[in-house]
Formats: sequence, structure tokens, C-alpha cells
Amino acid sequence: MSAGRAASPGVRLRAAREALGLSIEDAADRLRLNAALVLAMEEERFALLGAPVFARGHLRNYAQLLGVPEREVVAAVGADDLPEPSFLPALDVQPRARDHSRWAWPVAVLVLAGAVAAVIWWWTAAGA
Repeated sequence: MSAGRAASPGVRLRAAREALGLSIEDAADRLRLNAALVLAMEEERFALLGAPVFARGHLRNYAQLLGVPEREVVAAVGADDLPEPSFLPALDVQPRARDHSRWAWPVAVLVLAGAVAAVIWWWTAAGA
């Protein structure tokens, strides 16, 4: 058992998942995570998990799912292993132009109906 404790967190998580007969996708479904995040935990690419608080939470939840002592897994991941995530570069996306054409017909019909109502009112008021 001491060999299991000396193993890195990712190796321990993968071994426990495989021992339970779960695929990466099965574990991801149970955790409600993307399979890439589960794989990132097993491959110890912790920067992909987001901010350190999220990375620790994902590791804790994954360990709990697999029956691995959560504290040992989280403690085995040092602060240096959880770098602050870098922000994605701004995408070169133009804001979407609003489509006003869908309102053109309803507005035109309302204006026309108002004009017809005004003419009818004027016609009946002038005839009386």
C-alpha cells in the first residue's frame, strides 16, 4: 500500500478509475465535467482545470468519486502545480449586428392600422 501512496496524484486517480472499470467518459459524466478535464487530472496538467480553487475542487470531487482519500490527493498537488490560469487572448469577433428587418412589417402594419383608424374617426366625425 505504501507504493500506492508514493504514486503521483494523477497515477493514483487513473489506477482507481481503472480498478472500478470506469472509462474517462463515465467518470466525466458522473462528475458532470468535460472528459478533457478528467484526462487533465490524470495527466497532471492542472493548469487546464482553471483557478487553483477550482482545480482543488475538481481533484477533491474526482478522488471522492473513486474512493481515493481526498486530502491525500489534494495535499500531493503542490501550490507550484496549480499555476494561476492565463486568460485567453481576445478573440477577433465583431459584435453581431442587430437585425431590425424582422420588426419592419409589424411596425408598418401598426402604423397603417393607426392611419386607417384615424381616417375612419375623422370621416365619421366630419359626417356627424
